[in-house]
Amino acid sequence: MSLDSFPTLRHLLDYMVPRVGGTAGTRAPEPAPASNGHVTNGHASNGHASNGPPVGEFFERGVRIGRSQAEVIRTWARQWVATKAQALAAPAPIADDKLDQELQGVAAGAGLDPAILRAAFADPAVALGGCDVLLQAPRAAGAVRGLLVCFGRHAHPGVTRCEVAGIAGTIVGVKGLPGGICGWNDSGLMVLAGHDAGVRDWSAQIACERIISGCRSIDDAAALIARQGRTPRGLVVADVRGGVFVVGPKGGLESAGESFRLCEPGAPLARVALADGETASADAMASVVRGGEHALPAALSASSAWLAVGVADGTVAVRSGCPRGDWLGSDVAAARGAWPAAAEQGRVPSETVPPVDTVTRRYALAVSEIGVTHPARSLRGERVLILGAGGIADALARTVAVRGGIPTVAGVSSTAEAVAAVERAEQAGAVRHFVVVGPRQSGDWLPTREMHVTAPFFASQRWLTYRGRAHDIAMATLTAVTDMGGDFGVSAAVGAVESGALAGLCKGIAREFPSLHVRVVDTAAAVAAGQVADAVVAEMEDGAGPVEIGFVEGRRVTVVPCERPPHAAPPLDALARGSVWVVTGGARGVTAACALELGRRHGLTLVLLGSTRPVEVAPEWLRLDDAGMRDLKGRLMLEARGRGSDPRAAWRGIEKSMEISRSLSAFRAAGVDARYEACDLGDAAAVRATMERITRDLGPVRGIVHGAGFEAACRFEKKTAEGLESTLSPKCIGLEHLLAAVDPGSLQAVVGFGSTSGRLGGHGQADYSLANDMLAKMLGRLRRQRPGLRATVFHWHAWDEVGMASRPESRFVLEQFGLTFMPLAEGVRRFMDEIEAGLPDAEVLVTEPAMCPDAVAGTTAAVPQHPTGAGSLVSRVERRQDGTWVSFRLDPTDDRFLIEHTQHGRPLLPAVMGAELLAQAAIAAGACKQVAEIREFSVERPIGFRDDEPREVRVEVAAVSAGACQVRGWSTLATDEEWVHLQGVVSSTTPDPFTAQLDEPPFPYNPMVYQDDAPLRHGPAFRTLAGLFLDRSGGWARLTAPDPDVVAQPRGAAGWTMPVALLDGCIVACAVYSYVLCGRRVEIPVRFERLRLATTPTSGEKCTARLFFRSQDARESVYDFVLFGSDDRTLLSLEGLHLAVMAAERRSTT
Repeated sequence: MSLDSFPTLRHLLDYMVPRVGGTAGTRAPEPAPASNGHVTNGHASNGHASNGPPVGEFFERGVRIGRSQAEVIRTWARQWVATKAQALAAPAPIADDKLDQELQGVAAGAGLDPAILRAAFADPAVALGGCDVLLQAPRAAGAVRGLLVCFGRHAHPGVTRCEVAGIAGTIVGVKGLPGGICGWNDSGLMVLAGHDAGVRDWSAQIACERIISGCRSIDDAAALIARQGRTPRGLVVADVRGGVFVVGPKGGLESAGESFRLCEPGAPLARVALADGETASADAMASVVRGGEHALPAALSASSAWLAVGVADGTVAVRSGCPRGDWLGSDVAAARGAWPAAAEQGRVPSETVPPVDTVTRRYALAVSEIGVTHPARSLRGERVLILGAGGIADALARTVAVRGGIPTVAGVSSTAEAVAAVERAEQAGAVRHFVVVGPRQSGDWLPTREMHVTAPFFASQRWLTYRGRAHDIAMATLTAVTDMGGDFGVSAAVGAVESGALAGLCKGIAREFPSLHVRVVDTAAAVAAGQVADAVVAEMEDGAGPVEIGFVEGRRVTVVPCERPPHAAPPLDALARGSVWVVTGGARGVTAACALELGRRHGLTLVLLGSTRPVEVAPEWLRLDDAGMRDLKGRLMLEARGRGSDPRAAWRGIEKSMEISRSLSAFRAAGVDARYEACDLGDAAAVRATMERITRDLGPVRGIVHGAGFEAACRFEKKTAEGLESTLSPKCIGLEHLLAAVDPGSLQAVVGFGSTSGRLGGHGQADYSLANDMLAKMLGRLRRQRPGLRATVFHWHAWDEVGMASRPESRFVLEQFGLTFMPLAEGVRRFMDEIEAGLPDAEVLVTEPAMCPDAVAGTTAAVPQHPTGAGSLVSRVERRQDGTWVSFRLDPTDDRFLIEHTQHGRPLLPAVMGAELLAQAAIAAGACKQVAEIREFSVERPIGFRDDEPREVRVEVAAVSAGACQVRGWSTLATDEEWVHLQGVVSSTTPDPFTAQLDEPPFPYNPMVYQDDAPLRHGPAFRTLAGLFLDRSGGWARLTAPDPDVVAQPRGAAGWTMPVALLDGCIVACAVYSYVLCGRRVEIPVRFERLRLATTPTSGEKCTARLFFRSQDARESVYDFVLFGSDDRTLLSLEGLHLAVMAAERRSTT
């Protein structure tokens, strides 16, 4: 008996074998050209490229994919052919030529008929044995939500994890086929490419991929779909915060309620998960997401390959299963962003209650609105000394005079001048009111720390000495004016870290002098000087109230502790085993205990920095009991006296060396790789040399625990300059030196050890309070300036067993105030909880409830936030009667878009960045949810930088119509005059469709060479232009899309609206045209008529710009251009680009 006896089977095999590449073990052949068609495994293909083999980068990319995954592609191809028994004769090619070429390449690489790839791309679920889906997206807080997908039992889905422009996503699809069947991202979007998408339309699988990798909201997804020329039929998009949407008959997204289900009656999802209709969808979703002891996940794994991503009981989970086990693995996209936020809404309130056996509670910081002032004193006839200079000091003097007071303004630059100013003012009469005006928008504080930190400290000391002698402290007021955004840096940008020093000083003084009226008045830098002065005087005349008073959008607020557990943030990559962490103060006391547990639990390599240079310690000394230690101390002190040395200093050195030796022994016993380095943190050169040695020996530093500090409590009037410097040096100056010496590209986490004295003030700790609150603001500003870095300060309660507070002299004082000490194990646990939660908050207060009588619950705290989607450049938003002011702070020494864009050697804000500022301002002001068009944009004055000082740009946003707003960017010139520099109209919609088509240049591109000595220099971040072909019409430009975070360093590109580096490359192409074809004209952009944004390019995407030369005269040239992606989709178009001739050696005067 032979195969010929079974004709039906013979016909099936004749049909199937050519299409599935022979046996599973057959090696994928090299695609070979043929004169009359493409040949695969000896069978002529009737595919799209019937007149010759396809060529080009898309085909070759497909070949590589096909070869690398040949076996699994052929496996699902057999399944597909067996399931889809209908004929595949003359299949239609994919409407997108480049996509079709890629599919042909995959077929060639895997040894398959292209017809199978095209047909499977139209219905990819069959390749995975089916695709049944359950989507839950309720809007009610706390409800179960998520995505459950079941494939065939033997499916091998492909998983792609991407991170583009700050959006992390996971895409699940068929190995070898482009796009995805389903996916989710950290913005909370869940996408399903429904069945039978139809290859003649824009592929739903490709839409799925683009939404996951490029959209942050349903509105973004709708806009992306609307901009396409083809409708992604069958596409479903849901938001984890609520709402399911499907592509309707007209091609747009339409609401489909809060749930979606697509499954065959006999499929595992219907029969197992939903029990043939007896189990509700939400219950099935909850059982799978919870996992654990629930039987449902195991039952699904026996019958299907499944995945689930969802939220239940306040927990985010990503799970998967199949007969082989978990196939999805860990997932980043659901570990951050909208998913933890949705989970937090479902947490049970009781979880916020700590165990009853703990001494301390964990508090974040929030701001709470406070009532109006209640005048309790008058300044009439009172002498007021104002320490400071500038607009606020002058305005304050005028306001005091209007109230009948006698103001004296003293601008000082040294401690001696400040003390002398107090003495002179007091000689003229009792000065019962002292105001310190801090700096505004400062940069590097180290060169001016005497003027802004030391001088106010000792001026306040001398002033309080006079008040003590006059016995009028109860009638006096001490006020500081600070720049921390109006909410003390809780959510706004800290303009001057010295403000933290002034706030800490005032809180320390308020603790020590309870009858003195002390206020710290915090406002944003953009608030007018007259408004600040009015607020300060009102606070001086006010009665009882909190020390810290801020003003946010006209509201009077104060900082309050907010009891809540740490919210889950994305995990710290710096905790990867073997990562190098530097721990200052880490060989002794509290920091050593925390570092030991951190290193033990995560396998880190630790470098312990300390100021002590250890001396040799006899091994037997380490084993002495208390009596033996007393004898040793006495003997060694006598020996030191005999040598003429200070006995106490000699013993301190021995004692510290013994403690370091014990700590290192404990690290070794715990299996922690740790070494000790002696280093004076106050010596910048020593810190730099130490960090270079550590990096060379061990690798880049990824984390810092900054526990170094010094504290010597005494009454304020006894504080000395040496004591203040000793306190500041390790805590604040040392941190600056450390951050300057560590590579910012590798550093991912910084943890500072502060004290409750910095947050709440401390008795006899005015200098320590100053240093600790300043440390908090330094880390807060660092966290905001470097979006990829997590920085947190702990305001620690007094520790038991070890630490400064455990010293006998400190312990006695604290116990007199009824303070209960925090056990060492409890503090270490608090530290590890915060680290392992991903350091979600900039400031964490750990103390006992008695210290926080004003604490609020987490659900009632009012913490002002930036508007949703606000760009990373936005520093403040202020609502005003005539519109909204959005402020930006541009740093020529830190912002990559300034460092790498210079005119004659000095940073110059690129015109495209000016447009980006206006766009981010429109979104931050709430005038637009997205930016689709910018019209009538002009650079009225270039924003240049004569020196390295940052500049602030204030953008005024005023609505002109629904979805459109007029925006004007103001900045101050060197003459202190404020002028409009940028202006335009920003719109969330564009009325005209994108109709441009890309044609090909007649000849190859000429390579573009950027000149480092050009008058207008573009650094590597802007060098996107790769090649040009120019003709009379204009020409063509080849560009490569960079990672958007590169040009946005160090802030990151979150919330950016346009591909600025690509757009700049297109403008450079036009400028090259003027230079090459129009008499070597050097031109710069000054305005454009209309910019329209369509879609977002992916990192590394090869793009093409079509340039059109419009006109030219002696002053300027005018161009249009359209930028296309690698698949010929329109990315953006710009009409009426005006390039003005730049005069030789012209320099910016602004």
